[in-house]
Formats: sequence, C-alpha cells, structure tokens
Amino acid sequence: MSAFLDEMGTLITVSSSNPLPVTIVTTDYTEAELPDAASVPSGTEVFNTTYQVKMRSNGTSWEWLGVGRSTWANKPSVAPSGQIICVTDVGENGSLWRGNGTKWVRLNPIKIFSLSAPFSLTGTTSAVTLATATITIPAGLLGANGKLKIYPLWATTNNANTKTLRATFGGSICTTMTSQSVPNNSGLLIIRNINSESVQKCSSGLVAGIGSSTGSIASPTVDTSAATTITFTGQLAHSNDTLTLEDLFVEVV
Repeated sequence: MSAFLDEMGTLITVSSSNPLPVTIVTTDYTEAELPDAASVPSGTEVFNTTYQVKMRSNGTSWEWLGVGRSTWANKPSVAPSGQIICVTDVGENGSLWRGNGTKWVRLNPIKIFSLSAPFSLTGTTSAVTLATATITIPAGLLGANGKLKIYPLWATTNNANTKTLRATFGGSICTTMTSQSVPNNSGLLIIRNINSESVQKCSSGLVAGIGSSTGSIASPTVDTSAATTITFTGQLAHSNDTLTLEDLFVEVV
C-alpha cells in the first residue's frame, strides 16, 4: 500500500482494494467546446483554454484544479462554490474572486485607481475637470452592498479665499469639499451601495471624510450594474490662487 497527495492536497491511499484512479487527459478545450462532465469517465482531466485552468470531471460536473484567469467582462457566468479566479483587469495586478455557487465574491479590497501625476488648477474661477481624475467603475463590480473608498490629497494656496473640490458620481455631484486658510487637505469619501446596485448614500460635505457635518446625506441613484464614472472638479474663488490634486486613489471594499 502507498499514498500520495493529489493537486488539491488530498491524501490518496493506493492498494489492491483502492487502486490508483485512472486519469484520462484529453485535448484542450475552450469553454464553448467543453464536453458535458457526465459524458466522460470520472477523473478525466482537460485544460480549459478560455479561463486558463485545468479541470477534472467528477462524473457530474467539472471541478477546477487551480486558479482560473479571465477579464471582468468575460468572467464565467457560473461561479462554482469554492473555485477561485484571477480577474486580470481589475486591481493593480489583477484580483482574486471566489465562487459561492451563485456569484463571484472578491477575496479582499481592490485598489482600482491611482493618480499618475499631480494636477494644478489656477488662472480661472470656472469649475474645471481635473485631468486624469476621471475613474471608471466596471459594470457590476460593486454589487448590491459594495463600497467605494476615495482618498484625495490636495494642496491649496494658504489664504481665506475658498477653494472647492467636487466629486461627481455617475453624473450626480455627491460631495463638495471646501478649503480655506490651510495649505493642504487629506480626505476620504465613501460611496455606499445600500442593498441595491442603484441606491447609494454618502456624506455630502466632509473635507476629512469622517465626522459630523451640517450638510445632508447625499442619496444618488446611479445604476452601478452598468459602467459608472467618478469625476473630480476643482474651482477657485480667486483666479490667482492654486488648487493642486497631489494624489488620489480608489478602493472597492
């Protein structure tokens, strides 16, 4: 009698009464070409080229033998319980998601945007979209209860004139942050989906992002099941002043 660990870490004991299971390795298949798991001998292994993962038939369904790979738009419609997939185009270096039998659930917070270079606004009193600060949230990424955490760091001329930073979510202004008589602000804006992909709540006017505010809670109704954008604009009360967006990053939690 002997024993070994299979690819999943399961101890397999081999004896005359429990012989080594026969694995039949067939050719590679795309997802569309993959045969019904019940139509091949249990233990048959194939390579799914669509999701770049080895699979084995258990006589009823295909079990993944590793971490699959896909883009967010083309992820598998079936999310087998316990299976893991790397979504290559969401997150700084992709992100890992686990199937719960119904949908794919992220395994950790994901940083989906980081500002590439500071942007300064001066010489105008008009509201100006800050370059490279328009962020796209992929369709359905948040889910019914996902949250967006947005962290702006911005510097301003240190005088009593008002400098304003606004965030627009899906076409609706969701927060307005003002600065006076300070050289910089480090903020936090949280946009919360509330049991629906199209119902949100967020604080409407906290510079720091945490604490009390005289402003009302903002209640956007943006359909996040479709691709959604966040845009930052800056505005000066006096054109001789400067507002600089030094850094900005966005997480999905």
